Amino acid sequence: MKRSLFLALYLLTAGRGGGVPAAPRPDRPLGRLLWLHAGGGATPKSLGQLLTRLVRAEPGISVVVTADCAEPVDPKTFPAATIFEPVPEDSRGDIRSFLGHWQPDLFVLAGSSLPPAMIVEVGEQGIPALLVDVRVPRQRDLFGFFRRGMAAALLSRFRRILAQDPDSARRLTAIGGRHVTVEVAGRIEETSDPPKCSEPERSALAELLHTRPVWFAVACPEGEEDAVLTAHAHVLRLAHRMLLILSPADGARTAALAERCERDGWIVAQRALEQEPEPDVQLFLTEGEAEMGLWYRLAPVTYMGGTLLPGGSGRNPYEPAALGSAILRGPHFGPYPEAYAQLDEAKATRPVKDAGALAEAVADLIAPDKAALLAHNAWAASSGGAEVTERVMQIILDLMQGDPLPAALEAS
Repeated sequence: MKRSLFLALYLLTAGRGGGVPAAPRPDRPLGRLLWLHAGGGATPKSLGQLLTRLVRAEPGISVVVTADCAEPVDPKTFPAATIFEPVPEDSRGDIRSFLGHWQPDLFVLAGSSLPPAMIVEVGEQGIPALLVDVRVPRQRDLFGFFRRGMAAALLSRFRRILAQDPDSARRLTAIGGRHVTVEVAGRIEETSDPPKCSEPERSALAELLHTRPVWFAVACPEGEEDAVLTAHAHVLRLAHRMLLILSPADGARTAALAERCERDGWIVAQRALEQEPEPDVQLFLTEGEAEMGLWYRLAPVTYMGGTLLPGGSGRNPYEPAALGSAILRGPHFGPYPEAYAQLDEAKATRPVKDAGALAEAVADLIAPDKAALLAHNAWAASSGGAEVTERVMQIILDLMQGDPLPAALEAS
């Protein structure tokens, strides 16, 4: 373990602080307990999904979460039994009090901050520590040039260090030297479990649709219905067999929407009435949310409703991404800005700014090769995030079961 004069001086000062009585804490749950701290640069939604999958895989694990990252923590994105605690002051007394009560079996620090007293006290109490989702930009290191030794001493206290990218791994290795082993794990990203569907139902509908071109407008709010129908009318001039599967954001509007479209001359079928998308049907209205996985699988192109106008709630774009449907999206991301940013970075969405652009985009993506490229990028971005989450989850489980070795040593 590497030593540092700066760290020793910091801890001497930190040892004088603390001592303020903590607010009453709930009892420690029985069994194994994980302490996750979301530090600077961490993304709570992604961490919540990681912990949800972890607890689903090992229901006996309890989780305590603290956070001082910039993004707010939404408890709904974490497992139901998660315990949320205020961040203890970075003083040795406060950290000892926290650890004495919770007695975690593993400490996971996410992000790019290194709270010194927290890291040192965890190590001195023999609790294994894991540093995940670290990104170190080129223009800075973790502490600054004159305290690289302090950062190196802190990094040496982690059993495993998982960087987001190779550049960050190289910078962390340069800071920590021979005392640290850094692995490139990728970024822990917000993803979505693909919605399921009935395979016999999918197969039967796919046979009925045969070679018809299909696109899907999901969670479409009333204010965007005209734009979607206008786009479909435009596309029908180019491909008269094109089918629009439309899922209204408000399911109670389905019957009224069908009546209005029929008055306007559309040939409409409704899932709620057990009607089928026969060859002459131009517009197929879905029923509820239960069959989203079916429509994503049948439609090579999905327009994400609620993104064309502000104020929409929409659905998670990782749903169609995981199922191989190309994604069209407007300029408003609702509750999923991180997901859209990640998919945009992967060139996995097609942006449209208004109804005219939506029509042009749908017409352009009639070409199977263009839709396939967009869908492939979306699938790769989605599956990559899921693979990173799965890998980090397995490392956490290994450490909680007493695996002391980093991957580099395991392979040797």
